[in-house]
Amino acid sequence: MPAAALRDSEISPPVYRNLRGYALDPSLAQTLRTAPISEIVFRLPWEELAPGPVGEYLEVIDYDPAAKCFYEPVDLNQQYLLAQDGLPPSEGTPQFHQQMAYAVAQLTIHNFERALGRVTLWSPGPPANSSKTYDDSHFVQRLRIYPHALREANAYYSPAKKALLLGYFAAAEGDPADHIPGGLVFTAISHDIVAHETAHALLDGMHRRLSRATNPDMLAFHEGFADIVALFQHFTFPEILRHQIGQTRGEISSQETLLGQLATQFGRATGARGALREAIGGVDKKTGQWKPRDPNPADIDVTMEPHERGAILVAAIFEAFLSIYKSRVSDLLRLYTSGTGVLPAGSVHPDLVNRLSEEATNAASQVLTMCIRGLDYCPPVDLTFGEYLRAVVTADYDAFPEDRRNYRVAFVEAFRRRGLYPRDVRTLSAENLRWRSPENDDRRASDKLLQLLIEMREHANRHRYAGSREELFRLEHDTREKLHGWLDDHFKKAAEGKRDAFFLGLDPEHSFQVHSAHFATRTGPLGKSYTQLITQLIQERKVPAGGSDVESDTMRFEGGSTLIANLHEPSLAYCIRKPIDSITRRHRQQEFTSESANAGLRSTYFPVPSDEDVREPFALLHRGQM
Repeated sequence: MPAAALRDSEISPPVYRNLRGYALDPSLAQTLRTAPISEIVFRLPWEELAPGPVGEYLEVIDYDPAAKCFYEPVDLNQQYLLAQDGLPPSEGTPQFHQQMAYAVAQLTIHNFERALGRVTLWSPGPPANSSKTYDDSHFVQRLRIYPHALREANAYYSPAKKALLLGYFAAAEGDPADHIPGGLVFTAISHDIVAHETAHALLDGMHRRLSRATNPDMLAFHEGFADIVALFQHFTFPEILRHQIGQTRGEISSQETLLGQLATQFGRATGARGALREAIGGVDKKTGQWKPRDPNPADIDVTMEPHERGAILVAAIFEAFLSIYKSRVSDLLRLYTSGTGVLPAGSVHPDLVNRLSEEATNAASQVLTMCIRGLDYCPPVDLTFGEYLRAVVTADYDAFPEDRRNYRVAFVEAFRRRGLYPRDVRTLSAENLRWRSPENDDRRASDKLLQLLIEMREHANRHRYAGSREELFRLEHDTREKLHGWLDDHFKKAAEGKRDAFFLGLDPEHSFQVHSAHFATRTGPLGKSYTQLITQLIQERKVPAGGSDVESDTMRFEGGSTLIANLHEPSLAYCIRKPIDSITRRHRQQEFTSESANAGLRSTYFPVPSDEDVREPFALLHRGQM
């Protein structure tokens, strides 16, 4: 007898969905040297998709305002597309643009979740038609992606719309090396641009206050971090990695490599000679030749434009990665060269190429994980590059106390070479850069805070079994409300409550906000999992704006702390403060605000926008400079 047919309920869904796309951008297909690696297959976690594509995290809506039309959405569940890994790469097919933008954004989300140990949430907002700007009770399920939103050389993440607005434009007439002069260039099919903008959205979901320019590093950090994510995702593509390592004979820091370049097609199509931004070097404007960029500690004091300042952060982290990579492959090269360290003439053996590629992938994956995990260890407001270094070092120490491969040493050295120092440390040893534990803190907390952590265990258990991202959002919102109620009541008590408010960087006499509360499952050095509660507390004051001749001109000054608690003990691991009572920090922000207000011709005719007016911090910032 023939076997009975399998029912749909007996067939497990696939683990992955494969989608074809451009490896970096379409320009690789225009040269004989890079054509073999111009296309790759993105391997993404499987999810059910509606036409668009529309999934759990993303919704692609393809309306073109310039053409005043909607393009038909791609249906990636169509049987023929499933059978051939989606549409073939095409610069002229809107449906492929939809597919490519979805694939890159989904890959970026996957890398974040793997590093953080939890699902990601987009930044919340007020309910529809609500005038309460501080009401963040609305769950935003999907980030919207508009592949043809702008007819200009721009693409940006919109916090107000919770969307990526991707542009297209006519290429410059000069230097037609890899594009037709006047031909259309689409940012939706550039891996680097889509990954960069998605990283902005993910970072905003974790730290909504980091898009406010309270010091020179804030917007620069947003730009630099988004570049870091796009850059290190290059190393997740094995086809490109093996090709580039073979071409450069293992020297991935050489000028010929594509691995350290960002948005090459966009840069050339807008009139630049090389990539839009490069982490390890650049094209000399006078000679037109590429040259390596030597670190100069003085650059950070004179570089204020956010993209250029963010490039210093990118260069530091990329240098740390290169040092780690060279350390990991040194034994392989010694074996291959019989101890000389000098590769013989000719092509590198394919087996060595594979091993070098494997080590580069592992090193890049770990560096990207370090960079993403460090976000949980950042103060909630007024972040500086030096504080981000402390966050990365501390997060990595919690995961790997021994640091056998000296990853943290590589980070510290690269930051030091560029003058990226924290203000409040006397030495730059990795041990001294770790955030201090409450036991070694100058400010002291009472045992009442420990009691609060014990009460949070119940919320952690509920979080563990949340059935959806919306349920998780509601649980976290409920946790924030309970934390606020407990702390508000505690601060009203006499000496004990005031001391704890002081410990948390808050003024007990003023209102405060539990800005976020996340539960993360971590894996310790012995492979045991544990749960952490990461909470951000924020308070704000209106203070006189720096340099203003009008007495009524004020600026928003914020303070607070990030609390990291280990719930399995329970214990308070770190309290990372930006005290609201810091006079020196307030003066620095007033000085920065004054300098920003007086910079440029715009300030002559228009007032500096208030915090309430700046709802699109990346729109103007990205114009022509993604």
